[in-house]
Amino acid sequence: MKRILLIVTLAVLFILSCGGKGSNKVDALMINIKEEGKAYDPRLANDSTGSVVDSLIGDGLIRDGEGGKEAPGVAEKWEISEDGLTWTFHLRKDAKWSNGDTITANDFKAGWLRALNPETASEYAHMVYPVKNAEKYNKGEAKPEEVGVEAVDDYTLKVTLEAPLPYFDKMVKIFTYMPLNEKFFSTVGEKYMTSPETSISSGAYIIKSWTRDSDIVFEKNPNYWNKDAIKLEAVQIKFINDSEASLNAFKNGEVDITNITTEQAKAFTGDERLWLTKNGGTYYMTFNLNNPVLKNKKIRQALTLAIDREALVKDVLNGIGKTSYTYTVKDSGIFGVEKDFPEEAGDIFPKYDVEKAKQLLEEGLKELGLEKLPQLTYIYNESGNNKAIAEYIQESIRKNIGVDIAIESMTFKERLGRMETNNFDIAYSGFAGDYADAISYLERFESTNGNNYSKYVNPRYDALAKEIKSSADQKERVEKMIELEKIIAEDMPVGLLYFSEVPKLVNPRVKGLVMIPIGNDYQLGNVHLENK
Repeated sequence: MKRILLIVTLAVLFILSCGGKGSNKVDALMINIKEEGKAYDPRLANDSTGSVVDSLIGDGLIRDGEGGKEAPGVAEKWEISEDGLTWTFHLRKDAKWSNGDTITANDFKAGWLRALNPETASEYAHMVYPVKNAEKYNKGEAKPEEVGVEAVDDYTLKVTLEAPLPYFDKMVKIFTYMPLNEKFFSTVGEKYMTSPETSISSGAYIIKSWTRDSDIVFEKNPNYWNKDAIKLEAVQIKFINDSEASLNAFKNGEVDITNITTEQAKAFTGDERLWLTKNGGTYYMTFNLNNPVLKNKKIRQALTLAIDREALVKDVLNGIGKTSYTYTVKDSGIFGVEKDFPEEAGDIFPKYDVEKAKQLLEEGLKELGLEKLPQLTYIYNESGNNKAIAEYIQESIRKNIGVDIAIESMTFKERLGRMETNNFDIAYSGFAGDYADAISYLERFESTNGNNYSKYVNPRYDALAKEIKSSADQKERVEKMIELEKIIAEDMPVGLLYFSEVPKLVNPRVKGLVMIPIGNDYQLGNVHLENK
């Protein structure tokens, strides 16, 4: 699951590093990522860094192929019943775990049930809800044996869905759907995926070494079923949060790939090493609706309309990115009926309007019985362009509607932790879809979604989302997803800012690198190093 809560600061989404202080230098693809993730257990990871790790060491039934298209993974083939309710996956017999164990259909069943088990507390359990009785089991209303996943034999997995889902092949690429080696898991217990010794791989790489908050080294998995197609022997990811330090690391040949700020990108105009890439990211202000002031819709609307998003992209981001008028990201392969979904939806979210913002603020204060807003704090993780964005938002709101908000920087982990515990007013956030369908974005605002950090609740929204997930009629689905966009634009649990483009520096020695907006950012299957 490219699940994940995207952070502007995250430097590449496909990796993790190793080596660390005092480690031996390896001829590896070296990628900079800003910070360690919260967790690398596929059932518990909920950020971009976690998805990077899982993409290197995990292989599911289906994987990303050329251009992000679906390709056989552990399942060499699959078929769908005529009514669209039953998917049968046939596993290849040469698929093995890194310890040599055969990957079986029961491993997938075990992984899915663990994600759904209420005791696991997986924030991405809802991803498995399309499976029959999955939601009921997750809510304690059904037994695990009632969930529609059956290991017919070691190499045949039969999945029964609640309703026909044409894009289920896209969903099973998400890491919540990865297999679980129960024997290994029971041996390591709570230490699962916290060290090289307590990690196991079904994918192309294994964790060779790991120095916390420094780096992780991945080496080619000798037991991977498709190892002969993997050209890279090793991937090293270094955690460097400081923008200047990561740029210097690139210049010194210490990393091959790093994200840079839009300001830093100016110095590389016309340089072949500069890549401007889409990452499927939509960025916004998340409002905490448990805050009595922000619970008022007009206050949220006023704060949003006071920000000139066009100027933000032009002046702060130096034109790298696009102003957003839908929550679902534009030009990233998310189709509606005949064309790009946001294009079919049109401009839904309101534009910059100072006078309207002033009017809404006045009305909101009157409804709250207040003369002025109490102090609100905007939190962000300091890296990349985030500080400049925070300062721009702070000044825009002050200048345009006379409201002073405080801004507070912190680490990525702290910001995410604050959002998870509902300890914030406004948070700078982002998200990139887990799969190429608009509902992957819009489901974040369902009241039951673990990543609904606004604590937004709208029964109509929940009902529509459920209908969309139960329909195979794309025209009907698109119409209802556009309605979801309209509801969000009106209720505004988030204040949209922009769709991101990420400036990256890539060493010319890196050949065959492909990046796609949705899914696992980096396609490393054909990557090789050309050392001169």
